[in-house]
Amino acid sequence: MPTGKPVNLALVGCGGIAGAHLRRYEELLNRGEDRFRIVATVDSDFDRATACADQISGKTGWRVTPYRAVEHLLNSETDLDGADICSPHGLHHVLACELLAGGVHILCEKPIGVTVKATQKIIAAAKRHNRIAANAEQCRRSIGQRTIYWAFHSGLLGDPRLWYAIKSGWQDPSDHPDWHWRVDRKLGGCGMVMDSGAHWVDTMRYWFGEIDSVYARVEQLEARPHQKDDRLVRDAREDFWTSIFNFANGVIGTWSWTISAPGKGFTQLTLTGSKGSLVDSDIFHPAASQARGECQLIDGTTYGMPQLQDMFLGTLSPREKDRLFPFGVTDGMAIELWDFIDALSIGRDVEIDATEGLKSKAVSEAIYESGKSGQVVKVADVISGKVNAYQRDVDQMWGLD
Repeated sequence: MPTGKPVNLALVGCGGIAGAHLRRYEELLNRGEDRFRIVATVDSDFDRATACADQISGKTGWRVTPYRAVEHLLNSETDLDGADICSPHGLHHVLACELLAGGVHILCEKPIGVTVKATQKIIAAAKRHNRIAANAEQCRRSIGQRTIYWAFHSGLLGDPRLWYAIKSGWQDPSDHPDWHWRVDRKLGGCGMVMDSGAHWVDTMRYWFGEIDSVYARVEQLEARPHQKDDRLVRDAREDFWTSIFNFANGVIGTWSWTISAPGKGFTQLTLTGSKGSLVDSDIFHPAASQARGECQLIDGTTYGMPQLQDMFLGTLSPREKDRLFPFGVTDGMAIELWDFIDALSIGRDVEIDATEGLKSKAVSEAIYESGKSGQVVKVADVISGKVNAYQRDVDQMWGLD
């Protein structure tokens, strides 16, 4: 059983993704991870914070106090160790910096900040207050993604060469869904390139290394208004992009996505090394913990993904299994929460901190910046702020310019 000090946590933001986090906290408890307590919930909608607190208390017996604001939380909870931020993207840096200044370690949902400058503000606050700022990125920790990492890095597939990820489909723009904060780019910061796309970029970096430059085209081919009260509000997000990734080690990636292609859609993913390829794996959205498809080597040898996964697990020592899949958990989101708990409990670094999150975020922003400029964009120039035309108005809105 793991050792370490007990950890008191607050759940900050009690909307959609918070429910997924709570299910994973429950799984950890059921598996025997008992070094943490959720002692507080925070949401500007106090009824929602209260309902969330009651839900946690009802299942665990813990005393959980709801709060309307982080300020109230910090004024009342004197033994708080960490906070799990599940707010809209635009509030990530606001809440994170307030919590870090209050002496609280933070785990922040992806994308880590609404812009590069917002993310750098979180990193600076964590350094200034000597606290952990972790990025809640689950996908690279899932068993399917760990297996594919092994398939390349063990030499089974040889040196990585190229990959294609393409998804083409249709969503009727005449359907007017209810407005959501993601529709407003200044609240969400992005469309799918950086929303679910944040998972994909982080996974690509995990498998293949750092990305040097990006060339992309990003468009809204169909107007897709949303219903807000009695009016229609424009959706500022893209419904098409295609991009080429140039990795520092020479790997080439092609990533395309659209919901504006009427007719029969398709999804294709191919990951290729010098000795073989993984084809048709069902991980275009890499949040799936169980990858499917097959691996075929240059000599014709074929492995299904379950077989490949068993091969990978067979190479791990008991200690390595416990490190990668604590308590036998293979769900990436549960592991991301455990990583934060364990880091706070025993005093170690997390696997994915805000600096690592910035590297992935900057790649997604480079796609947007390239789409806006029509030029190849260096990821380093996005991180330095040399290229920031796409983000500039969002930075201005949040006072980050």
